[in-house]
Amino acid sequence: MRTAGIVAAALLMTGGATAVTTGAATAAPSTAQSCYGSSKALTTVNKVWPKYPNWAYTTANCADINVKPNATIKVQACWKNHACNRPTTIRAGQWGTAATDVLNGTKFYLKFSGNVSGRIAY
Repeated sequence: MRTAGIVAAALLMTGGATAVTTGAATAAPSTAQSCYGSSKALTTVNKVWPKYPNWAYTTANCADINVKPNATIKVQACWKNHACNRPTTIRAGQWGTAATDVLNGTKFYLKFSGNVSGRIAY
C-alpha cells in the first residue's frame, strides 16, 4: 500500500495533475460552442417568437434559453401554463439569457418589448 501511495505522488509531481487540469479546461469551451453552434435564426412576429400559435421545446444543446438580438431589447420566457418570467434586457449583438437552468423538453415561447431579429440557442 505504501508503495502505491509513493507512485501516485510521483505521478502527480511529474505531470499527472497537469493532464487532468488540461482536460477540464478544454471541456467548458467546447460545451459553450456546441450550445451557440446549434443556434437558429430568430425573427419575431407581433413581438413573439416562435410565431403564434407555435411553441419551442428546449433541447440538450443548452441549459439556458439564450438570445443574441440585433437591437437592445427586453425579453421574457413564457411556459406551457402561460406564466412568464420577469423581463430581461439583452444588449444588441451580445448573447444573453431569457431563462436559466431549463429542463430538456420544456415547452416555451418568448415575448419581446418590440420586434427584433437575431439568433436563439436553447
